[in-house]
Amino acid sequence: MNKNIECLIEACKEKKVYYKIHNKSNNLVEIVINGISYLFVNWTTPLNKHSIAYLQQDKDYFFNFFKNKIKMPETKSYLNPHCDERYSQYLEKNTIFDIIIDIENHFNYPFIIKKNRGSWGTNVFKVNNRVELEKSLFTVFNESSNSYDYIVLAQEFIDIQTEYRTIFYNGKLQFCYEKDITNATFTNNLSPFHQDGAKAVLITDKNLLDRINNFSKVIFQNLPIAYTGLDIAIDNKDELWLIEANSSPGFDNIIKSGNKKVVIDLYITILNDLETINSE
Repeated sequence: MNKNIECLIEACKEKKVYYKIHNKSNNLVEIVINGISYLFVNWTTPLNKHSIAYLQQDKDYFFNFFKNKIKMPETKSYLNPHCDERYSQYLEKNTIFDIIIDIENHFNYPFIIKKNRGSWGTNVFKVNNRVELEKSLFTVFNESSNSYDYIVLAQEFIDIQTEYRTIFYNGKLQFCYEKDITNATFTNNLSPFHQDGAKAVLITDKNLLDRINNFSKVIFQNLPIAYTGLDIAIDNKDELWLIEANSSPGFDNIIKSGNKKVVIDLYITILNDLETINSE
């Protein structure tokens, strides 16, 4: 049983909400409120509409939808030149070399190369020169790899001072934690929590929480995202940036830091809302 499901079940027990586990992994859970069933599967919830969940999973789509609404790193996408013929109508660059030239024309080194869909920091590279750029493109476009993606993103490099994971439900900030790598050891993965010794530090500073909340609210004013984990960074000039969104955030790190209660409280809030909706 993963930590998300574990906290959901604890919230159900506290609220006396009926739940049933449907798989031996214990990660397929049905809850029933006023006769209506809701499925929670691994890290996935029934809270977002399918199209909105998809938007959060596709970094290119998400950037293009929100780029003029909130401060995000400049991003360009490129389709694998060797993609299936049925997608050839979308090809803008016909060779890896063409992609390299276009990227170098739009970005200054260093910049980020990463796969379009995915998590856990897989296939995310900070590239400093053409050799590294070429290697990163071939890595993402390696069709024999489990980490293959047919779309690669080039992204402006942000000199991040501090990065946060923020959890929003119905447009309200539920909790926020810093991805603290002060005493961490770099392990060739740019994702903070994949560095040895990284930890999650729950943020309680009201001024900082208000600042992050005010920065983020434009997202929910433009799209009714019910549930999301937003990665927000502060750069070395003290400016806020939205890095990306996650429709199914995991809570292992914040729980490991001793803050399981904030996750259980989040699920209790969700259960309370589902009860209210179904009683109307």
